[in-house]
Amino acid sequence: MLGSGDVLWKMEHAMLCFNISPLLIPVVWVIGLLPHTFSLLLICYYGAPFSNTVPRGNFEDLDAKGIPKSIQRIALKCQGAHRNGHECFPLFVGAVLAMNSSPLTFFRQNLYAVSYAVLRVLFNTLYIFVSSERVSLLRSLVWNICNIVTFSMIIESVIANIHI
Repeated sequence: MLGSGDVLWKMEHAMLCFNISPLLIPVVWVIGLLPHTFSLLLICYYGAPFSNTVPRGNFEDLDAKGIPKSIQRIALKCQGAHRNGHECFPLFVGAVLAMNSSPLTFFRQNLYAVSYAVLRVLFNTLYIFVSSERVSLLRSLVWNICNIVTFSMIIESVIANIHI
């Protein structure tokens, strides 16, 4: 049986010795997909009919489908978080590929990729559940930090490839 110290050592060892950053590509894609899945399950739970033949129509005219306004709001915010995640996804993939073609250490690559994934989970949570205009600024801050992380991945990769 592994103790907590053993688990932490194995995690630290993996971050230092193995490049797990490419594995974060599908993880980040799933993080972007989860709000969409949650919103579909939510509106279906409240009685909206599901159509796979016209999937984008599932979120049209939710009033007529009898979905309460509070649920509509959450479902639409989930859709916004989903779209945002998939809009930012290509930049993340490009940044991971740039890092993997550079001499950056595995630890550095892993740290950037894991940080981005954690920030996207935080972003989704804030996007979906924050209803205060003031607190929503925190969501915008997290979104900007996500972009800073991806740009840093690219810039540091380019700098690491410069041989003087």
